[in-house]
Amino acid sequence: MQEMASTAWKRKGSSIVWHPDLLADLIPNIEPTPLRVLLHWLNSGFPELPPGNARTVLVGGLQTVLETMQADSTVTPDQIAAWLRANVLASVRAWKQHWPNVGLIFVMDGPGPLFEFNEADEIVYFGRRRDRAKKVKLSLAMWNGAASGTGAYQLMVEKNRAKETGGYFVERVS
Repeated sequence: MQEMASTAWKRKGSSIVWHPDLLADLIPNIEPTPLRVLLHWLNSGFPELPPGNARTVLVGGLQTVLETMQADSTVTPDQIAAWLRANVLASVRAWKQHWPNVGLIFVMDGPGPLFEFNEADEIVYFGRRRDRAKKVKLSLAMWNGAASGTGAYQLMVEKNRAKETGGYFVERVS
């Protein structure tokens, strides 16, 4: 996965972002859209124009859903991934068909260690557990494998002369 320091992710594709520095100029200016509203649009149809006729739409609530599902010991990471594919991946695909020039950003709370990019399989995992098998394959479920190779980026933030990942961006989902 390549690193990105530009702001192109704000105007196209879809992202998951948790770092406050990346969100600092967006949060005060854009009213977040609840995840339930995005899922409603998926089922009933998207409005003609994005909220506020903006080039960027922030969606809140995905991390809460993921953490709630993970807290339920009867729900497996594969079941969570299936829910993501049916709802979030479907929303991302529909989004790009309806508003191709609008950035879709899933605002997360973090912290960063909840998101683990594994270079060996090029998957972003989500979860608090140490065992990767007990984490959700977030990028695979959300972006259907498009988060590997060309068009997939780690959003980088420079802090104290060191770089840290503050999110992930995918230009296109197949």
